[in-house]
Amino acid sequence: IAHEENWQFVRHDDNEIVVCIDGGWKKYTVTVSWNELRKLFKTICTFEMMPPRKKLVKLYETINLVNSSDIEGSFNYDNGEQLMNYKTNILFSDELIISNTELRDWMKSSVETTEKFYPTFQKSCWGEVMPKDAMSAAFGKIVGHA
Repeated sequence: IAHEENWQFVRHDDNEIVVCIDGGWKKYTVTVSWNELRKLFKTICTFEMMPPRKKLVKLYETINLVNSSDIEGSFNYDNGEQLMNYKTNILFSDELIISNTELRDWMKSSVETTEKFYPTFQKSCWGEVMPKDAMSAAFGKIVGHA
């Protein structure tokens, strides 16, 4: 898939691949891993983010609002590494049956969700808006008149 999409990638072992995918806002790192014991496929879509220290409370409040919205995975911010992470999982009950197309779509969906909320996190950390109002960036609420 990485070759077909011309994505830069690194394979750490047979059960994990890390790819770089260009988005509209940022370059994202997507880690896809398979846990045989738990029958779990996991993606983590990551981008660097260095919010001002005084805005971290707003960022965490925004993350809570985003995670309580209707998304498949969850966001978390690693302040030490200065990385925003969006995590999703697929749990399989029996044999792993996933096509390359489904896997590609799942990876792209992870990036699309991260892209959708990128402006929300930016507004929350660098704008003068409250987290609830920053959410409008992701859901396209119109403010004002044309």
